[in-house]
Amino acid sequence: MKLGNLIIAGIITGSIYAMFAVCVSVWYRVSNILNLAVGDFAMVGALGVDNLYRVKGLPIPVAIITTLVVVAVFAYAYDLVVLRIAQDQRRMEGIVVTFFFTFALSFFIDGVAKMLFGTDVHAAPGLWNGPSLSLGTLHFERAGLLVIACAVIIGGAFWVYIKFTLGGKALEASGENVVGARIVGIDTRRYRRWIFIGTALIAAIFGIVESPITGFTYLSGATISLTGFIAAAYGGFRKPGRALVAGLFIGVLEALLGGYVSAEYGDTVLYAILAALVLAWPRGLGFESAVSG
Repeated sequence: MKLGNLIIAGIITGSIYAMFAVCVSVWYRVSNILNLAVGDFAMVGALGVDNLYRVKGLPIPVAIITTLVVVAVFAYAYDLVVLRIAQDQRRMEGIVVTFFFTFALSFFIDGVAKMLFGTDVHAAPGLWNGPSLSLGTLHFERAGLLVIACAVIIGGAFWVYIKFTLGGKALEASGENVVGARIVGIDTRRYRRWIFIGTALIAAIFGIVESPITGFTYLSGATISLTGFIAAAYGGFRKPGRALVAGLFIGVLEALLGGYVSAEYGDTVLYAILAALVLAWPRGLGFESAVSG
């Protein structure tokens, strides 16, 4: 059943896109800064674990924990040194100005990764090895099921946190009106910092889980960031739920185009369709409000 397997593959890919889109939109919601380095944290997660396990000989759990600690410390330091200035001392508003703070971070991470990991394709070791699982004519790769499970758990946790906790309400208030939030006693800097660290860790985890499917090079992060950025833009950058749906839609559409149109030109057709949707219906997709806000 070709259609069914293509949809499964699309849901797996879409789950990856969806979670990176959610990371972009959640952090933009609290900071009004676009995180264009989110895919690079995924790349660091995948290549870092691979290097520590394959080259340094560390056990997989130790390699994963070490990599995540390094990502968290680096994200904390970058927020403290750079993003604090971007958020608190910038004189111009709008995403066109502020996204360069994380755009520069993306280039920096890519350069360091090239020196540390080289240019070859690598992947973190599989966390659930074995043959694919079958249900009739449908086939489920174990790594793909892990990706979907992570997306459901993390996406659900984000939704519960934002909708039903005091911290989630404070996060929303920080993004809507920084000055007003500070007046009522909300530490906006603290929420911004922990959300940035949290999204960096989530991206790294997804890189570790996803890499056995796709493989990573030091340049892979840029592609992931671009797709997450596009999906988040379809949610107006401030709506994680719409960003998640957009990411799933892009993944399924990509799989169907690759299966029925052309595996070679599927991505080209996909981005042409996405661009056409933006041109035809920018207000409905949230692009106008995102750029002006």
